[in-house]
Amino acid sequence: MGSNPNTMTFKTVFSAEYQMSHFKEPVYQIFADSRLEGGLTKGQTVSRSYASDVVVNDMGADGSYEPQAVADTAETLTISYEKEASIYIKKLDELQAHLPVKQKYGRKLANALINQIDADVLYTMYAGAGTSLDDGHFAGTSGNGLTVTSSNVATVFTMAMQKLRLKNVVYSKRFKAGMALETPEGMPSAGISPEILTAIELYLGGKDTLLADKVSTNGYTGYFHGFECFLSNSLPWTGVLALATNPTAGDTITINGVTLTFVSSIGTTAGNVLIGANVDATRASIATLLTTPGTTTATGVALSSADQKLLKNMTFTNSDSANTLTVVAKGWGTVTVSETLTDGTDTWTTTKQKLFIIFALSKSCSLVIQKQPSMEENGVSRKIGKDYVAWTVYGIKVFVDQAPQIVTVAVNSSSFTSASTTSK
Repeated sequence: MGSNPNTMTFKTVFSAEYQMSHFKEPVYQIFADSRLEGGLTKGQTVSRSYASDVVVNDMGADGSYEPQAVADTAETLTISYEKEASIYIKKLDELQAHLPVKQKYGRKLANALINQIDADVLYTMYAGAGTSLDDGHFAGTSGNGLTVTSSNVATVFTMAMQKLRLKNVVYSKRFKAGMALETPEGMPSAGISPEILTAIELYLGGKDTLLADKVSTNGYTGYFHGFECFLSNSLPWTGVLALATNPTAGDTITINGVTLTFVSSIGTTAGNVLIGANVDATRASIATLLTTPGTTTATGVALSSADQKLLKNMTFTNSDSANTLTVVAKGWGTVTVSETLTDGTDTWTTTKQKLFIIFALSKSCSLVIQKQPSMEENGVSRKIGKDYVAWTVYGIKVFVDQAPQIVTVAVNSSSFTSASTTSK
């Protein structure tokens, strides 16, 4: 059979709509308490006070008693988050495009802000939790992440509930004993990753009726061992790179798909890191480049715009005394890391790659959104086009009375898969 001898002109047909975007599903609505919003419409700070404790003393034989000094302590929530997501669209492009450009990108901008609020709420809960559990609380090694399986997932949930009961935030039956309890209103809830949900499903052996649908809200997956469960791909994550030996030229480390290459001469290739006089200097150069990825210095070459986006919402801390570089990420879920370091003892420590699942009463983190995410159009001077700006302003706080209502469990995530980094 010969090849087609004809050369034809074929019509290109465009779909009338954009492809679907796969956004991360926010769960902050279940954990965030927004009741303070009404009192902070025009303010910057809201203050809440808590009362000091009192003790019971023996009364004197003559009926004497000793009054106790009491003191109120104030805590404040400040509107400190100002976030924006914006694009520019040339008017001619908008007129000639066959797709609804403004509508599609307006939705993407707004959803990006909502996911940012979700990331900030979950991270604030992680940082402000009254109880933190790890492998050491389950007969393992303190400081390590717990490897969760179908065999121990029920124990994880039961232990979390025990900790909440010990903090006096989950009560059983109430007896009229002349005591007025100040009872939290929230229901016990869990923010879990897909891997934890898989362990639950394997534990149940396909009996998904035990995860019966009772709640209708974002991310809800069902009820398990005392908690309403909500699936999240935005849970906080931390990872530790052990680096006690100076790398060899050509060695690499990779974080969330961003590769840094160690070189003896800095060059101009994005992501190059100059090998320092000693390993402490090299780690410092790594931390500097990762913290300011858009800046080229004498020891590091700026990353591409695409790679810079992959490091958003991450912090990087160098420790000379521990010979480590610690990464803390919010809003990403599991972050995948790797290395090709020559020294075999230098590596991303498996048990230090930790995803933090959250057990808490709902409404255990105060959130005040002073300006709800919305899009505005700004004309651009000397250009026929407009900036489309979505922006929001908010404050987040875990108050003293909310901290006991939150339990985090550090889970070994070294075998987990990272959530999608795009919404395409």
